[in-house]
Amino acid sequence: MMKFALSSVLLRTALARVGALLTGDNDIEILVVGGAAGLLTGVLPPSRTTMDCDVMVYLPANAWHAVEEASHRVGRELGLSTSWLNGVAQLRIDSLPERWQERRVHVGDFDSLRVYAISRLDLIAMKFLAHRAQDLEDLQSLRAIQAEIQFARVFVNGLRGSRTPRQEIDEALEILDEWMVTP
Repeated sequence: MMKFALSSVLLRTALARVGALLTGDNDIEILVVGGAAGLLTGVLPPSRTTMDCDVMVYLPANAWHAVEEASHRVGRELGLSTSWLNGVAQLRIDSLPERWQERRVHVGDFDSLRVYAISRLDLIAMKFLAHRAQDLEDLQSLRAIQAEIQFARVFVNGLRGSRTPRQEIDEALEILDEWMVTP
């Protein structure tokens, strides 16, 4: 079966289908990060696609199993990878900037599933930290202003002493230095 890349429209369709499959009286919230967050909030261009939707936070925390079980079914129905929605990003919860809750963007309510995405500012900071080829391409597209780059710099530098490897921090800071405009 062909596995389709996720556009912003297909992401919303798939998330709506996941919400429709979730049963129970409890509302579930998820926080989407990465390329899917940029697509769902419209800060990345509509031509951009992603192969997955990274969830960093599930509320309540034990809801991850029900959400991912529903997403596996949706993946099969829509021709997506069965891991199109996944919580692997939770392993890097330390890479979520402080006070993200105040900046998160409400993407939509899909039955009992409430979807949030990280803000543009947090996306930029996390993209600098990850600094893979796709992240750098996304950063070019985002055209970060100096205040956003400075926020990312403070965030990345503040990760010293965390679980984030020192080399990852040092490489991100080098890239950030290249992006800083000196007056």
